[in-house]
Amino acid sequence: MDPRQVENPAYDKAALQGRDAIALDILSIFQVLRRRIFLIAAIAFVFAALTAAYSLTITPIFRASSQVLFDPTVRQPFDDPNRPSRTGQGSEVIDSQMSVIHSDTVLRPVARENNLAEDPHFGEGKPGLMSQFKSLIFGATKKDAATLEAQETAAVEALADATSVKRVGQTFVINIAAESPSPVQAAVLANSIAESYLSDQKRQVDLASDEAAAQIDDRLVDLRERLRQAEEEIQKFRAANKLQNSDEGSLLTGQELTGLNSRLIDARAALAEATAKYDEIQRVLQSGVDAESIGDVVNSPTISSLRQQYATAARTEAQLMADLLPSHPSVVQARSQLERLRNLIRDEIRRIAESTRIDVQVNQERVSRLEQQLDSTRNLSDVDQAASIRLRELETEAQATRQLYEIALSRAKEISQLDQVVLPNARIISPAIPPESPVYPKRKIMVVLAGILGLLFGTIIAVGGEAIRIAKKHLLPEFLQNPEPAMAVAGPAQSLAPVTTTVDTAHNARSSVGLPGSRTRSKRTPSRQVPQSEPGLKVISQLPWLTETDENGSVRPLSSDAISAVQDAIEQFYSDEAGPGWSFGQGVDQIIASIQSAPAQNGTRIVFLTSPALGHGQTIAALALALGAAQRGLHVLLADGEPKQRMLSHDLSIDDMEDIGGTLRERVVDYDELDISFLSLVSGLPKYKHHRMNIREAFDFADIARDYDLVIIDGVALPQLVEDDPLAGLSTQFLVTVAEREEDQISMPILSRDLLTIAEGRPSGLVRTMTGTPPPSRRKYA
Repeated sequence: MDPRQVENPAYDKAALQGRDAIALDILSIFQVLRRRIFLIAAIAFVFAALTAAYSLTITPIFRASSQVLFDPTVRQPFDDPNRPSRTGQGSEVIDSQMSVIHSDTVLRPVARENNLAEDPHFGEGKPGLMSQFKSLIFGATKKDAATLEAQETAAVEALADATSVKRVGQTFVINIAAESPSPVQAAVLANSIAESYLSDQKRQVDLASDEAAAQIDDRLVDLRERLRQAEEEIQKFRAANKLQNSDEGSLLTGQELTGLNSRLIDARAALAEATAKYDEIQRVLQSGVDAESIGDVVNSPTISSLRQQYATAARTEAQLMADLLPSHPSVVQARSQLERLRNLIRDEIRRIAESTRIDVQVNQERVSRLEQQLDSTRNLSDVDQAASIRLRELETEAQATRQLYEIALSRAKEISQLDQVVLPNARIISPAIPPESPVYPKRKIMVVLAGILGLLFGTIIAVGGEAIRIAKKHLLPEFLQNPEPAMAVAGPAQSLAPVTTTVDTAHNARSSVGLPGSRTRSKRTPSRQVPQSEPGLKVISQLPWLTETDENGSVRPLSSDAISAVQDAIEQFYSDEAGPGWSFGQGVDQIIASIQSAPAQNGTRIVFLTSPALGHGQTIAALALALGAAQRGLHVLLADGEPKQRMLSHDLSIDDMEDIGGTLRERVVDYDELDISFLSLVSGLPKYKHHRMNIREAFDFADIARDYDLVIIDGVALPQLVEDDPLAGLSTQFLVTVAEREEDQISMPILSRDLLTIAEGRPSGLVRTMTGTPPPSRRKYA
């Protein structure tokens, strides 16, 4: 073990605790999946592509189904309704019909009609090229009847294997399904089997019906002729006396009389309504037209519009009369407008009255005309009633003949045993249609399942690889025993370039970007070189003491408000004013220049500040960098992510706010006096407890960071920082602050190794600070 680790047991214990956290949590898995998304997608695509290619080599099988309803409750024509049905209604009846459908009697006509003996799937298929070539040379050999019969029987057996007949639930519906490589052929076969079954049923019915029909016709010819003559005589009498019946069975004259009576009632009602309306309008005209007293008598859109205009004009006149004299032009004009609208309403009512008078006259003429037609129809009805007496006699005679015919027909059925004549009790209720997709293979399902399997396999590879990598990194013995290999691994990580500039160079840089403090200083501080760093981690800058002047005018280390001191130091440097904080501002400017020299991601730089422990000037450095960047004209966000002391949140009065907002964006506070924005990530959380962002908060913080040129994060101490910390994952650069007086107590190689491991190739550097005075009784920055 490195002897320097023994010198600082607190740091090494925290560091070992951070390195012991090697388990992958949900956020770490999500970050791994985001980094390996293209690998996972590629594996899923390969799985799906291979499955799709394999499915294309499989011959698809399509299944089409037709449904037949077999209703055993159908009564046959000559069954006695008082006797129970001769056909049972149990499951054995449906099972018997299913066996009939699957029998040779039904399937053989289907195989013969569709020539399945020459079908490649059901039979031997058509002769190939070699067979055709042999036929041309040796002549075609004609197959005998036995061979043809055997081929047809084999096709029928193949059709039976490809056909499934099932009962749909507990109903009388039979489902007939046929399978074939062709969707059209599958539908044709399913429909052909159903039609063949119905044809077989109908064929049996026809044989019995034809035999019975011949006997019935011989016995009922005479009665049928007599009934026909009686019907013809009734029809002739109706035509001679114009006694045609309506659809309801009554005479047309009576129906016409009823219709005229109804129309007369309606006409009289319309006449009464029109007369009442006309009288009411006349009453309004006689009593004087008043827009407010017209009411709903005159229902006209024009009257409604004029009444609204009249009401508006009346209100206008009232308002003017209240403010002006009656002789005022505006009042005179309003009164004239009101009178004009009153005349328009009167004219419109007169027009409506004239129209209503015409309607009254039309309705009177209509009532008179209907009364005349009703009298004429009554006379015709009296004549028809006399002729209908004879008509009823003829109908009674025909009815008697019809009853004799029916009795004779019933007796003939019994004698001739016509109960063998039956009606078909099966029909197709759902013909088969060509299916759109095969039943085997299900290519879409296979490809989707393969894609899901590929996603799972890719996820296992990505997460498993990351777990193996973390296990190797944390469990290798030399990692804890010898820090040099870790530094060798972290060596290629990109470091922030140390800025070695004189005062004049920094001043020229500010002048080139138009920052404050571009005027010439007469007094300059001698050039100062930034000390070199430890191997593997470069020193970016050194921040000197922050001093203040006491009551006697003596300069001494800072022990009061740090915000004001940092702000004064930054303003002294960027405004080129002599003061005790000018050197501090110069060191801050060097760090900001180094930060800007590193590449940005999506136009935003996120700098994560950490330190070995509290008391290394991390918080004051973060505040100084934010104020210095603001002086350079950058849009800066300062974030407090240090949960133990949370000095920024306290000194910027964030902890005192009762409502700091729900989301992170609502918690951003703009400080115009500092020209920066501030976000507390720890305010309201339990003190001295490390807070870990969830996925939603990490996305919200990244979205907020895109609105700023530079984001400074006052983060947790390095021993508590782990690789999968969301804030560390979002950061583009890392800075560790080390108090110069504490350097001898810290193992710098281990510090460098841990920071570079967290950075994973992102720019990182070290900032030496001159803090470290004994902490006073009042609260200060760490």
